[in-house]
Amino acid sequence: MTIANKITTGRLLLAVVLFVLMDLMGREPIPGWKLSTVCFFLFILVTASDALDGYYARKLGQVSDFGRIADPAADKVIICGSFILLSAVPWGRAIVPPWIVVAIVGREFIVTALRGFMEARGKPFGADPAGKLKMIVQCIAVPSVIFTHMVGGVLGRDHPVHAFFHWLAVIMVWVALVLTVVSGALYIRKAAENLKGSGL
Repeated sequence: MTIANKITTGRLLLAVVLFVLMDLMGREPIPGWKLSTVCFFLFILVTASDALDGYYARKLGQVSDFGRIADPAADKVIICGSFILLSAVPWGRAIVPPWIVVAIVGREFIVTALRGFMEARGKPFGADPAGKLKMIVQCIAVPSVIFTHMVGGVLGRDHPVHAFFHWLAVIMVWVALVLTVVSGALYIRKAAENLKGSGL
């Protein structure tokens, strides 16, 4: 297995650890901040390491079919899983309501299906700038929600600093939602344009 693929596999294994800790964090009584802090930094580590597998794959000439499929799949598992777990607890649901999670996960299913369909027909269907920007904002939105819980555990949920970060997290989640929907619509339009004249 190449170094890049090992990193991708390691990211998925760390994601499992993250999800277990996030589940425990959801059961943690408020105030509580130690487990939130661990989840906050672990999420950043898992998402930041995304750049490493692509870097080594290109630098060492180790681009593979496994990496091309597993890397974006790992991103989707990490982001969708994190949003789902956040919406499953009251303090997270106040910022990430379930319907937003449905929109985010639904978009990923649709785009993944479209990508598979288009590439099966020999048409390139890689990530575009809107999709990359969406991913970046989602990777900011998730830890911002966790950080809000962490601040609430340290300072109290009635503290003005907690209120500030709460609304900052709300804004980031809504920006992520808008970019998710817009980028999804752009992918659908891109697929439709590529299929014009193909009889479908």
